[in-house]
Amino acid sequence: MPKVSVIIPTYNRAEYLPDAIESVLAQTFNDCEIIVVDDGSIDDTQATLQPWITAGKIRYDSQTNQGVSAARNRGIQLAAGEYLAFLDSDDVFVAEKLAKQVAILDADAGVGLVHNNFRRVDMAENLLAERDTSKLDGYIYPEMLLDWSVLIPPSCVMLRAATLAETGGFDEAMRWGEDIDLWRRVARHYRFAAIPETLTTMRVHAENTSGAKADPRAIDDFERYLQKALDDDPALLPNFRRRAWAKLYSNAGHNILAAGAPEQMSAARAYSLKAIRQNPAQWSAYLGWLASWIGPEVRQKLLVLWRKARYTG
Repeated sequence: MPKVSVIIPTYNRAEYLPDAIESVLAQTFNDCEIIVVDDGSIDDTQATLQPWITAGKIRYDSQTNQGVSAARNRGIQLAAGEYLAFLDSDDVFVAEKLAKQVAILDADAGVGLVHNNFRRVDMAENLLAERDTSKLDGYIYPEMLLDWSVLIPPSCVMLRAATLAETGGFDEAMRWGEDIDLWRRVARHYRFAAIPETLTTMRVHAENTSGAKADPRAIDDFERYLQKALDDDPALLPNFRRRAWAKLYSNAGHNILAAGAPEQMSAARAYSLKAIRQNPAQWSAYLGWLASWIGPEVRQKLLVLWRKARYTG
């Protein structure tokens, strides 16, 4: 039985998959299996993977297109490892990633999830940003429901298979926010451990779902995430609930501002006002409302400054 199962969901990512797989094979920790779940790709994914399949270096499974959550859940079902790590097929691990995360889980049974910092690069491998997630350490629930500035991508995470058996897997009805929905279920019962090192590289390209957070369907999913969280925990006080909704709607307005289309500014204002109605002290919503009236060139300059406040690099 392998110590770690690395689950790689993929859909039409044949050009990126070799780098993802090789980054796992190059790990300093090698007691692991690689499970690639093909979510109904229509490109040459299977042909691209054939050399690794033939060599027995990966386990390959395919299904009709059902979405990334269903693909990850299928990988969880197939996994034999004590620990599970996720790797999106357009991302790569740094060579010490698995070793450092395994060491933490081995040493502390109270840790339910371990994660690391990450970097974003463009298609030419130019560094776009470094993201520090180290503040998400220890018992982060319920405060994590108020924080949209620091999120943990699946490619940065390792957790115990037994933990997932308790909490359940990814919500297959969600296209956006399915990861934080799972993390908050884990966080209700376990401590998180943050490794303050950049051990994952994420590619930014036109097809990233993470780049479409201004899509109304994404905002619907984030609302679903928060409503599920509040429904699951009746002990959360009314004031906390109002603050959580205000944070979500303020963030939605900022994401729409970042999209930059003039016709979307009325939606940005609407979400900013929804935030203010939930919590009049939500200062970021006032900034979002004001920014929606500014011309696109000035607004983009302000957004650059705002992103620098959230990212380093």
